[in-house]
Amino acid sequence: MSSNITVERICEHCGNTFLAKTTVSKYCSLNCNRRHYKQKIRNVKISASNEQTLSIRTKAINDQPAEFLTVKQAARLLHCSERIIYQQIKNGRIKAIQLSERKTLIKRKHLDKVLKQVDFQPVQGINRQKSPALVYCMSMADAQQYFGISEKALYDLIKRNDLEIFKSGKFSYVLRSALNQIFYKS
Repeated sequence: MSSNITVERICEHCGNTFLAKTTVSKYCSLNCNRRHYKQKIRNVKISASNEQTLSIRTKAINDQPAEFLTVKQAARLLHCSERIIYQQIKNGRIKAIQLSERKTLIKRKHLDKVLKQVDFQPVQGINRQKSPALVYCMSMADAQQYFGISEKALYDLIKRNDLEIFKSGKFSYVLRSALNQIFYKS
């Protein structure tokens, strides 16, 4: 049973006109049919992904009855960066619990308490001690060479003895007299 009719149609994929043998033909060829199907599937996947991303972005932290918040969640809640949260923790304005080197938690009630404070005052800049003249200091590389120790040993020594490290440009310095006191104890 062949059809004797020919209908002029426009392909839904490429937009070219073609002569169709049936009244329900939509595509000029099998390739156009396949390409249109793949494009339709691709568009469905993209829109589903966009909707999922949008739902995650608009999801409020208030919906989660969490007693503890991570720094990332606290930053999202306060609409600020994670660095600001870490600075506030360091300054003592926000109390936090450091479970490990990479995991810091903030109690929700401490965060709410900080937000309810009536007298917000700008944080005063820390008065930093002026760096001594570089004549009295040794660079880290010079100290390693002079005392014949490794980089890790030097940093451990500085940390253990609570010595202050001064930065000048991209180099770090430590007081020569402090290192001499440690190495030449008599």
